[in-house]
Amino acid sequence: MTARRRQITLTKETGMPIAIDPNKSWEYVLLVDRELPPEQQTVFELKALSARELATIEDGSVRSDREGKLEYLSGTQTIRILELGVRGWRNFKDPAGTDVPFRENNGKPRHENWDLLRPEWRRELANAITEQNRLSEEERKN
Repeated sequence: MTARRRQITLTKETGMPIAIDPNKSWEYVLLVDRELPPEQQTVFELKALSARELATIEDGSVRSDREGKLEYLSGTQTIRILELGVRGWRNFKDPAGTDVPFRENNGKPRHENWDLLRPEWRRELANAITEQNRLSEEERKN
């Protein structure tokens, strides 16, 4: 067994565990772009979260205030998922039609990237990233 641990998922067909590679990326097109010709679609490069990353996000999604009331931090959770799961984009345009670069500092996405995305797009991307951790190998191919 290697020192690097891998998450395991089960396929629907056989129930056989298939490892998730948290370093492997895939391309994702937002629902609003899917009817456009491929050359007009914005393509996001996403990756699955490691078990530790996902657990940290889940643990940090709720906090208690001084009176013991729970506060759900879904916006903070969404941004954290994007920081960990978005590796880049291409063909993302500004209103003038100019490509918008994906900005990084030392290989990590800069926070202003997320300001350029509508809230519903941020949620869709975050959901795509976390769903990838739950899919079987066969489902990932589709």
